[in-house]
Amino acid sequence: MNVKKCLEERRTYKIIGTIAYPTEEALIDKDTIDDILKSAGNAPFHYPCDRVHMDTLSSPVPWRCYKLDTVACHELMHMLLDTGDATKVPNMLAAAQYLLQVTWLPDPGTFSGESQSKEDPMFSGTLRNMEHIAAASAFAQSLLLAAEEAGFKTYWSSGGPLRKKPVFDALGIPHTELLLGSIFLFPNEPKHAEIKSGNLADKRGAPNDWSRWCAPTKV
Repeated sequence: MNVKKCLEERRTYKIIGTIAYPTEEALIDKDTIDDILKSAGNAPFHYPCDRVHMDTLSSPVPWRCYKLDTVACHELMHMLLDTGDATKVPNMLAAAQYLLQVTWLPDPGTFSGESQSKEDPMFSGTLRNMEHIAAASAFAQSLLLAAEEAGFKTYWSSGGPLRKKPVFDALGIPHTELLLGSIFLFPNEPKHAEIKSGNLADKRGAPNDWSRWCAPTKV
């Protein structure tokens, strides 16, 4: 699939599973996921992350990606259910072949005390932090396109319970990182599941609705 076609045909799919798929039906070669990440990892970034983020994963890119296969998705599903989670996230984990927790790496000292929750800290909107978010977002979009080309249905979620401290602790994600998105990779033809398309796909308008040509004028 060429890039233009992939961009135009990519869609958001929230897939709500009713049961967890048997592992032997859902797993595919993990090399496919690493190939997707290798392609997406060519996303541009302006500033390297601070060295504090390079203790366990050594790349200077301002994002990290934590990979869960089908078995791990099901284990995380049961963990959430055991804590009384009432969101649709467990159902999505039931249907998922893979979950990719994509984080971005704020500069040290830029967390603020304005957050209402210690599990979802606020950060200072510095230029470097904005550059880090932009780079991580470029990585996430590239990941979606590469996954689409590989035959997955995808969903970029803000995370809900997946962004909270208990899940970070269970997956070994440092608290110095912030979740950019939980990216679900679903089978192209899911079974025992309800497929919901994105609500805003048809509301984005044509380019003229969100772009215009400019020329400098004297003020």
